[in-house]
Amino acid sequence: MAMLMSLTTILTVVSALALGGLLHTYIKNLKKIKSKFTIGLLIFALLFLIQNLISLYYYLTMMNYYSPEVEIHVFILTLLQTMGFLVLLKITWE
Repeated sequence: MAMLMSLTTILTVVSALALGGLLHTYIKNLKKIKSKFTIGLLIFALLFLIQNLISLYYYLTMMNYYSPEVEIHVFILTLLQTMGFLVLLKITWE
């Protein structure tokens, strides 16, 4: 099951990169359009980026402590989260 946690780690990195792209876009938009909605999107992306970086740290430092029963759940949640951020990034860039 170490392979599953490795995939989870890779998905977390992809998710963090997508959130970095969203942050970049939201910062550019904030410079043009100073609105509460844009600030909200910026805070949304920033908080999720922090969450992903903390998760990445725990995956890398404590991977051996995850039980096989939990690994599949962590993988599925990370997969769904990453897919959601990638869809949001694609829509934002269009």
